[in-house]
Amino acid sequence: MKTAHIEKIIEKYLKKEKTQSAILVNGVWGSGKTFYLKSQLKEIIKNNNLEVMYISLNGISSIENLEHKLFLHFIPKLGENQNDLVKSITNISTNIANATTKLLFRTEATDLLKGSTVKSFNFKKYCICLDDLERCKIPIDELIGYLSEFTEHKHTKCIILADEEKIKKQKSNKQLAHKYDEIKEKVISRVLNYDPELLDIFPKLIEKYKSKRIFYKFLNESQTFIVAVFKEQKLKNLRNIIFYLDILEAVYPNIKNADHKYIEEVLLSTAIFSLEFKNGNLTSKDSNDFKEFGNFNKDWFSRIASNFLNDKSDKPRKKSNPELFYDRYLTNRIDQYFFYPSIYKFVLSGYLDNKKLKKELECRVPEKVSEEITSFRKLLNYKFRKLDDNEFENLSKYVLEKAEEGFYWMYDYKQIANFYYHFLEKGLISISKKDLEKTLLDGLKISAKRTEFHLATFETLKHFNTPDPDSKKILDKIFEFHNKIQSENNTKTSMKLSKLISNNDIGDLAVLFSEQKFNKEFLPLVNVTSFIKAVKSSKNKMIFSLCEIFKDRYDYGNVIDFMAGDLDFLNKITEKIKQYNTTLKPNEKVRNFNLNEFIIALEDILKKLTVEIK
Repeated sequence: MKTAHIEKIIEKYLKKEKTQSAILVNGVWGSGKTFYLKSQLKEIIKNNNLEVMYISLNGISSIENLEHKLFLHFIPKLGENQNDLVKSITNISTNIANATTKLLFRTEATDLLKGSTVKSFNFKKYCICLDDLERCKIPIDELIGYLSEFTEHKHTKCIILADEEKIKKQKSNKQLAHKYDEIKEKVISRVLNYDPELLDIFPKLIEKYKSKRIFYKFLNESQTFIVAVFKEQKLKNLRNIIFYLDILEAVYPNIKNADHKYIEEVLLSTAIFSLEFKNGNLTSKDSNDFKEFGNFNKDWFSRIASNFLNDKSDKPRKKSNPELFYDRYLTNRIDQYFFYPSIYKFVLSGYLDNKKLKKELECRVPEKVSEEITSFRKLLNYKFRKLDDNEFENLSKYVLEKAEEGFYWMYDYKQIANFYYHFLEKGLISISKKDLEKTLLDGLKISAKRTEFHLATFETLKHFNTPDPDSKKILDKIFEFHNKIQSENNTKTSMKLSKLISNNDIGDLAVLFSEQKFNKEFLPLVNVTSFIKAVKSSKNKMIFSLCEIFKDRYDYGNVIDFMAGDLDFLNKITEKIKQYNTTLKPNEKVRNFNLNEFIIALEDILKKLTVEIK
């Protein structure tokens, strides 16, 4: 129901004399009912010469508790400061109520109410607004019966806010769930479904930033984009948007002078990861685990989809988590997506590295797309069906020529093979299988010479390793080249690691481990003998730093998904370090202490990985 319609109905209800019922505003949790009451309905109530008597029913477990809440609204007003003090110390307990009334009336609340109840007070000037009905612990029949004394007999205006679906699930109402509709009719004459348009409520949500003039102006200017993103997700919980706006407030000083395209990237990325975090798909433990979020680009989906061009199975395929993420957020917004690690970490952990974010923005440069890449993207995706015949023929020849020259990225040759064998099968191109295979293998060999290594893309290729038989030779060759390049890279890295330890270069060692944090092949390919030799020649401060660096490498959730391959290396160095520790001289006490700390840390890591594997 439109908010304007709700307001008209409520105003009509408030103007009507001697009403005998209440109105219930129904909306899902987090939809902003309380915010709506305090920002919109409150003014309507006041304009009808009534005072708002707001009470949250959250946690109230008895009629007596509710009566004390109502009673406190009738305490005469003190001076402004005294009244604030009373409000700050008052709760629903009898003792506090007694203490407060004794202060004001030189008597106790229980004495005031002897032979009388709150219902005997004059409610004509009030509209009782009861919030959180679904969280009230009083059985619904008992509560409705009590409220009827006000609405039916005293003609008191009453507005109730609730999530009706959850009322029946409340523990105190389980026995009454089937009778709920019958029970509520005794008091509630009309249920108004609150389902606000985000475009209408967004200006109200950002009003709190009015004092921050420049940021407030930015939010107003960005409103259309922000609202569109959240509407696509069918967002009902306004708390998620409030969380998002608070994140943006901290991020804004870093992006205010950035290019408009990059600002939109930040707005989208922040929205996506705020939703993933608030919906429970990501937790604070994931703040150092970037998963596949940095790999999504215009070519990612086509690369995945190409694996299933000739899938003739009738069974629906179970999509991977990255595919589901792409479907959820990026299908229509991939052009506006870019992964900013600093924002991801900020959303999940609460810590914003301003320097890192500024550096990430400085490193962004407009993508210069060559004719070769533009042609590749036009041809090798499902939209090739929309091409004119002449354009398809020209593109298919041009892209294949460039593939033969080795122009394309090594990992893209799988996608090229998948599509070209599909085109061949469907009679869309004229070339023999033998010639096509030779063309692609020749080009792949040239491409691999550039040694453009990318572990995450390789892992994706392995995950979707369901090629057609014709594509298998190409894929196997990609794997062969990748493994060769990786082996060479890791040999260099291993040598670099040992050198840094031997030279006691703690700063560069920390940087190296940070760069290799999620590289599964990093430590397994490090030479154990060289590593131990370097440790023996290092200073005490290096051993202490190694201990901290190793602990950090495994300090995040789902570590087993990444680091199970480290077990063999960790077991070997743990045993070697233990042996080395026994050879120390009696006067090498600090070294012995540091080595023991390192051994304990390694054993804790081994235990963690072993337990998770089991």
